[in-house]
Amino acid sequence: MTLLLVALSAGVYAGALPLYLLFRVSRPALALGAATEATTALNAQLMRRDSALHQTVRIVHALARAASPRVDSLALARRLLVAGREPLHTPPDALMPPTLQLELTRIDDALSSLGGALAETVARLEQGRRADVAARLVAIDRLVEVAQERRIDGNRVARVYLIERQRALRAAASGVRRDTVVWLVSGVALVLALVAVMRRRVWRPLRELEGGLAQVADGDLTVQVPTGGADELGRLAVHFNAMTHVLRDRAEEQGRFAAAGELLAGVAHEVNNPLMAIAAHAENRLADPGLGDEPRSEMSQILRQARRAAKLLRGLLRFVRVTEREVTLVNLNDVVRGALDLVSYRFGVDEITVGGRLDPNLPAVEGDAIKLEQVLVNLLANAIDALRRVKPPRQLTVDTWAADASVHVAVGDNGEGVPPEIAPRLFRPFATTKGHRGTGLGLYISRQIAREAGGDLVLVSPPGGGARFSLSLPLAPAPPAPPAAATAPAPVVEPAVAAGRADGTPPGGRSPAGATLAGVHVLIVEDEEGVRRPMARFLTRRGAEVEEAADGVDGLGRLRARAPDVILVDLRMPRMGGIELYAELEQERPELAARVLFLSGDVSQLAEPGNTPVPRERVLVKPVELAELERRIAAFVRERKASGG
Repeated sequence: MTLLLVALSAGVYAGALPLYLLFRVSRPALALGAATEATTALNAQLMRRDSALHQTVRIVHALARAASPRVDSLALARRLLVAGREPLHTPPDALMPPTLQLELTRIDDALSSLGGALAETVARLEQGRRADVAARLVAIDRLVEVAQERRIDGNRVARVYLIERQRALRAAASGVRRDTVVWLVSGVALVLALVAVMRRRVWRPLRELEGGLAQVADGDLTVQVPTGGADELGRLAVHFNAMTHVLRDRAEEQGRFAAAGELLAGVAHEVNNPLMAIAAHAENRLADPGLGDEPRSEMSQILRQARRAAKLLRGLLRFVRVTEREVTLVNLNDVVRGALDLVSYRFGVDEITVGGRLDPNLPAVEGDAIKLEQVLVNLLANAIDALRRVKPPRQLTVDTWAADASVHVAVGDNGEGVPPEIAPRLFRPFATTKGHRGTGLGLYISRQIAREAGGDLVLVSPPGGGARFSLSLPLAPAPPAPPAAATAPAPVVEPAVAAGRADGTPPGGRSPAGATLAGVHVLIVEDEEGVRRPMARFLTRRGAEVEEAADGVDGLGRLRARAPDVILVDLRMPRMGGIELYAELEQERPELAARVLFLSGDVSQLAEPGNTPVPRERVLVKPVELAELERRIAAFVRERKASGG
């Protein structure tokens, strides 16, 4: 509105001056022009008449002195009299003053009288009556003098009239110059006033908004800008302040989430160690062939619960940890199962029944498994929150299927559904149906993740009520066919281990007879004795020669004495951790660094800046099952031997 008013003011100011000049100067200029034109036209008529009459007077004088009149002279005199006696025509639109009109009338009468006298004299000469011609010539000369005097008086009056018109025009021009100076001075004042208005209404609010945005870009979310008036910029300032308030609240929530993730990552190592100790002791006890049925059942229950807790902890760490994007072939059924594991503890508490169908022949997609799991966890958490607002029965469904070159995952519930006024902006940032409990970013980020993977996330309104969100991703390109002469890779798991149960115990409950790690020298560098000793006993029972070290310094001392085949190193230890030990080996004894396998409850430490990069396949996440530990060591030794290391 301010800019519109400024533009209108500038237009009025710019257009008013030409209009003023037009009306102020054009009037006297047009009057002078009209008077000059009319005077010139009348003067031309008078000059023609005067010239014709003067020529006639000369002819008459000549004929009066001649002995006999000439016919051709008389004819010429007649023609001249026609022009000399033509009445004076005044233009109808000529604005003549009364004095000038009076003088014109007197001139016209004098010329008409002279023309009449000449016509009568010419007629007498034609008739041969020359007796009183001399007396008539004297009267004609007198009439010529009178006409001349009338012409002089008329010229004087016309000159005075034109001079008055010129004076009026000069006065108008002088007034215009004065008014133009005043107009320009007032224009400068108007420009200064408009600049002040623009500065107060436009420039200052924009500068304040720019400063506020710069502060937000620098990370200051507490900035507030003055709202000013109720115009567009004032409303923009109100929206900016509301935006920073929302961003500040969301940043505080995200800060708490990040702090919780860091705390969880820090605690994970301390929790995973006792979990691994519990699971390892249980596995070792289960491997005892003399264990009775009741203790065996109890140990199996302990092992299952420890593995359940470890699985949940790994899922939580995977979910809260920010990792680099890693695109691989992903089976969405596995992603759904992992997401369900993370939120499954809420199903029993909230009386939620989970249903749906996972397509067993679901093709793979390309994407980041951790990011896709975050999408599914977010959809499941939203569905659980929606179901908590309705009375049982509460039903949650998860379906997967493939159609139209895409793989689909749908999460639905029988809750209240999404309100119609929220649905159009549901996937926008900060749009939430949870009030202060929600960040309004979950669905927005989930859709961004889906679109980065080439798919989409949409809301489907089922006919029976509730809400249903559908995630679609394109099928992964078909892998190239293997060569016809290619042979199947060697199995990674030894037959004796593959035939055993998940806890490392053979089907009959006895320890496997084959020593799969016979001749393998293993150094375990682990500060937790409760974790180190069960692993050492298990590996010894599997035929390995095991040494133990309480930390990295102790491990370096043992490595100087003897080089093992495999070095199991915990990442987090007192005095010297696994990363420091590995870095020192990389620098001093790289052949030993190639024999290191890592144990960690938080693998994100390997991705921290400054740490030596380690291949993921050489990392075992605690709590690792003893059978899996045996398999990884055996495969690691085989690979080293195959490569000549």
